[in-house]
Amino acid sequence: MKDKKCGICEKKIIKILDLGLHPCADTFVKSQNTSLKLKRYPLQVGFCFCNHLTAINKISPKERYTKFDYSYTSDNSPVSKNHFYEIAKIIIRKFRFKKINSIIEIGSNDGTFLKYVKQLSKVKVLGVDPSKFMCNLANQKNVKTYNNFFNFKNSKKIKNKYGKFDLLYAANVFNHIDNPNDFLKGCSVVLKDKGVIVLEVPDLDSLFKSCGFDTIYHEHRQYFSINSLKKILIKNNYKLLSYEKIDYMSGSLRIFAQKINFFMKLRPDSIIQKKRRLKRFLKFKKKIYIVKKEILEFIDKNKRKGKTIIGIAAATKGNTLLNFCGINYNDLTCIIENSKHKINKFAPGSGIPIKDEKVFRKYDAAIILPWNITKHLYKKFLHKKKISYTSISKIVKKIH
Repeated sequence: MKDKKCGICEKKIIKILDLGLHPCADTFVKSQNTSLKLKRYPLQVGFCFCNHLTAINKISPKERYTKFDYSYTSDNSPVSKNHFYEIAKIIIRKFRFKKINSIIEIGSNDGTFLKYVKQLSKVKVLGVDPSKFMCNLANQKNVKTYNNFFNFKNSKKIKNKYGKFDLLYAANVFNHIDNPNDFLKGCSVVLKDKGVIVLEVPDLDSLFKSCGFDTIYHEHRQYFSINSLKKILIKNNYKLLSYEKIDYMSGSLRIFAQKINFFMKLRPDSIIQKKRRLKRFLKFKKKIYIVKKEILEFIDKNKRKGKTIIGIAAATKGNTLLNFCGINYNDLTCIIENSKHKINKFAPGSGIPIKDEKVFRKYDAAIILPWNITKHLYKKFLHKKKISYTSISKIVKKIH
């Protein structure tokens, strides 16, 4: 099933980017055979003049999140743990929250953010997540979690069971939603009057600049710019209080918005703005194939020399890169990783085994898959060994 309308302004999509057939990117499985036989769907996104990308092929949320155990955990790395600790501090201080206040997190994952909120304050908290596995992890942290998808329909159930909240936080969640309008209507239901939402989403402008096409995968349904965010917020009676660009997740936008009960008018985009945005998208599209060419040449060169090539860190985004380039277990010996939820599993589609980084240490060349933390991973694994490596960020620097 296809939807060729923009997820924000609902106008017809202008241009389409087609990355081929891909399984759901966060489907790490225990069998190589299962990995290779996972169902693949066309990975296509459409560009709209409002500076927004929308996933075209509809895949059910159950297929994306609950068919297999969702493997990403918020407490998996020092980078993500520090991120959630810092934003918990910012929210508590900014709004001067006390014991009488309450925070709900949508897509609360393993409860890391709300755990920090509880450490820093006496605020009442509730997590909402569709994965039973993640809810169990959160409950082990003593974070109360409601197991269900968040939407307008389920928001009424949450309000009836838990009441209304002062603030709603969602990190890297709003971009996973098929229907952003339905999501924001649900937010209005569970928020008190003048309640605040704090959303963090990958930044489309950063994606174009860094050529981070690997952040495009089936779980991600919307790709926001500040322009498209402003449009969807105004449309749903939210006033943008402030926003900032942050480094997290390859470059993200963090917005603070407040629920209002009056109508605000949208400002139309100029023809010059529209042309400039389209030009950037087309330039980004060309760069993708340069990156693919460079990655495959790196593998071919090292394979001909008989070198052992590995992937570093089994990031979800890495699976888009691997499947788009047609890289599989014949090309990479393994991917080294520290997450207990991924070790001894296989990357979806490519069948590449995932090994414990503390055990597998003999290799001659590497592809850093989460390129946004290339410096950190280079220093951790490659610096002392002086091993040749590549990553999207390294290639993009060369292109520029």
